Amino acid sequence: MRLIPSASARIACVLFVLLVLCQLIYPQSPAGWSVQLTALTVFLFLGASMAAAWSRSGPRFALSLAGLAFLIGLGSEILGVHTGFPFSTYSYTAALQPQLLDVPILIPLAWAMMAYPAWRIGELLGNRPLTRALFAAGALTAWDVALDPQMVGQGFWVWPDLGIYHGIPLINFVGWFTVGAVLFGWWALAARPAGRPSRWKLIDLLGPLLYAWTWIGETVAHVLFFAGWTVAIASFIAMGVLTVPALLRQWTGSATA
Repeated sequence: MRLIPSASARIACVLFVLLVLCQLIYPQSPAGWSVQLTALTVFLFLGASMAAAWSRSGPRFALSLAGLAFLIGLGSEILGVHTGFPFSTYSYTAALQPQLLDVPILIPLAWAMMAYPAWRIGELLGNRPLTRALFAAGALTAWDVALDPQMVGQGFWVWPDLGIYHGIPLINFVGWFTVGAVLFGWWALAARPAGRPSRWKLIDLLGPLLYAWTWIGETVAHVLFFAGWTVAIASFIAMGVLTVPALLRQWTGSATA
């Protein structure tokens, strides 16, 4: 049996390796490189994510999911920075360019890059469209438990009304879950399950592995370089409670999608 069954899977693997190398370099790079490495990380992750989706479910699936996530992410971020809804009051600094209506274009691209890994977690844990959507929204929100403190610490965005979680209000995570539920609820109604996953097929593994790498990478990075143990523990728990059972279902082939 071939472990890498298609050109898109090969591309996903190459981009995955480059992503890992970039993220290993990132915390130890000079401060002046942070913006460029942030952009490179987003593009590598987005490429790996879309190639993984393409290899498993085809180009229409990959482009549609990434495009929907980009548009919903962009719309929610524009609404958020101008009204405070649904994430609470925040603003982006001028560090990330270019920007559209005060939102860096990299931000909705980051929504798009995580859409497929989060969706695969939802597929593995949920047996019905609604539960898949809710688990996927939870996976997206859990990622932000690690992401937001790191990006605030690097000066990419600010919260004027400081919240209790490293200056971030908890309503932000309610907003993330709500937007994620809209995104994946819409997607769950339109997307057909790709069939029972096989632990031996790389095309089934790529999405969950992207999420699992993010889980471990963010935890270690916060302990060693970024926000410290509090965020590391919080993100380890938030992402881990979804990652571990999803990987177990992937390994046993017990998921329905």
